[in-house]
Amino acid sequence: MLETQTEQDLLRQSDRMEFWPTWKLYLPLIPYIAFESLRSIRRGSITSLGFGSIAAANPGIPLGGLVGESKSEILKQIHSEAVLKFFPISSTSKNIESILDKMNLLGLEFPVILKPDSGQRGQGVRKISDRSALAQSLQESNVDLILQEFHPGPYEVGIFYYRFPSEKKGKIFSITRKVFPKLVGDGISSLQELVEDHPRFRLQAHVFQARFPEDWKKVPKSGESFLLSEAGNHCQGTLFLDGSEWITEKLTEAVDRISSSFSGFYFGRYDIRFSSLAEFLEGKGLHIVELNGVTSESTNLYDPRFSKRERYQILFRQWGILFRIARESNGKKAGLFPILKALYQFYFGGRVVSNLSS
Repeated sequence: MLETQTEQDLLRQSDRMEFWPTWKLYLPLIPYIAFESLRSIRRGSITSLGFGSIAAANPGIPLGGLVGESKSEILKQIHSEAVLKFFPISSTSKNIESILDKMNLLGLEFPVILKPDSGQRGQGVRKISDRSALAQSLQESNVDLILQEFHPGPYEVGIFYYRFPSEKKGKIFSITRKVFPKLVGDGISSLQELVEDHPRFRLQAHVFQARFPEDWKKVPKSGESFLLSEAGNHCQGTLFLDGSEWITEKLTEAVDRISSSFSGFYFGRYDIRFSSLAEFLEGKGLHIVELNGVTSESTNLYDPRFSKRERYQILFRQWGILFRIARESNGKKAGLFPILKALYQFYFGGRVVSNLSS
């Protein structure tokens, strides 16, 4: 059982495994993933090397959500009022007046969220406060974007959901509670000194320095709260905590109902904001920010209270479920060439996104 600690106590914990690069975290899983991939190879499909079988877990998403999938296209497939209002912005058509007209048409007002339509781990997510900031962000990027309604929360969670194709109802695998990083000034130390003196925040000092260049040397007033991030992304400084105590029957029914509206979706993680915990536990007041596919993580594993063994138990169970769904699904496996092409375009295709994430 996880140790009971306050969120502020946990924000002060230094846990370097929490910030391991993805390749290092997944090294122990490689033999298992290789074994399951080989099991999935069918005669005539050797070009996929078996790994492409995981794409079959979400036949309604290109490559199952392996890499490079469009956030806006996924959101369009969720037929629910819970999805926050949004519209895509093409990299070749970033006329500010046209974008403002679309905002007015949807009833969107500043602040809004602007992010890459194809992105991972919170890269390039920005809270846009006015027209000037919007114009600057559009100029700094050469990729397709998505402009989305901003929901103030104050709560944000990651809900990892799955359903076996042979079963009618799905389940919530995990809930991740997100705690936004915040500092309190002492009237003496600069923001830089407060960050560098913090056992957890100092591990991401470069992130906060890039985000607050004008405030970096300033001294916050004594007792003044300074919010370091409003984006629910781990790589942007947000603390992830296990929220299994928030899994209820009514919430599960609500998430299952929403997921059933998406034809060809069986496995992935929702990022959801809400205002009332009481309503949330009843499956009400959910506001979907995005949905990620087969390469989603059960992000509760980043809870600093988990041991290394417990974290890998979560990962191995998650991947075991993924391969089972892929085997049961009638979806199409991905070949090696489409996977390599998508990876190349995403990582080496000259993508430029704003580095001033919220």
